[in-house]
Amino acid sequence: MKTFAYVRVSSKDQNETRQIETMKKEGIADRDIFVDKASGKDFERPKYQALKAVLREGDVVIFDSITRMGRNMDDTVKEYNWLVHNGIQLRFVKEPMLNTSNEYDDVMKKAIQQIVLTLLSAFAQKEREEIRSRQAEGIATAKKKGVKFGRPSIEFPKDWDINYKRWKAGEITAVKCMNMLGLTKATFYRKVKEFEATHKE
Repeated sequence: MKTFAYVRVSSKDQNETRQIETMKKEGIADRDIFVDKASGKDFERPKYQALKAVLREGDVVIFDSITRMGRNMDDTVKEYNWLVHNGIQLRFVKEPMLNTSNEYDDVMKKAIQQIVLTLLSAFAQKEREEIRSRQAEGIATAKKKGVKFGRPSIEFPKDWDINYKRWKAGEITAVKCMNMLGLTKATFYRKVKEFEATHKE
């Protein structure tokens, strides 16, 4: 029997340190902690799938909470039951009522556990949907106010086109062009590269 931990945050901008520290306090070594930076909308996550590939009957997997396991009710319930059916013991730091064991549990305990699992998974999915809704509303409001999204447009100095063309035509030297535009050598050539990349014929 071996104990593993699974850690998940929704994006690369989020920090997984707190969850990892929790797992270390549970006695899990770094090599046995699987970390995904991915949405909980489904289970097609590289590290989660890697974890499943090494699990054997009798092993234990620790999650910080059911939300770290997944945020889709149907898929989370299905995944939970698949793991239990295959003899994997599950432990949840924040929801110990969902913890399983390979020992015999009476039918009422299993029934209550399934009800709690379904409810908590539903709340997790609802929370994810509300977050996405608020994000969409925020973006729509910002767009109405003129806020632009995506990569910012590249800005060039005043009279760039004229002086760039004169320099390319050999009418002025690069040094003179830099001086006329008020740019350093490094900035000038960076702007040249940006301009030529965005003005390909």
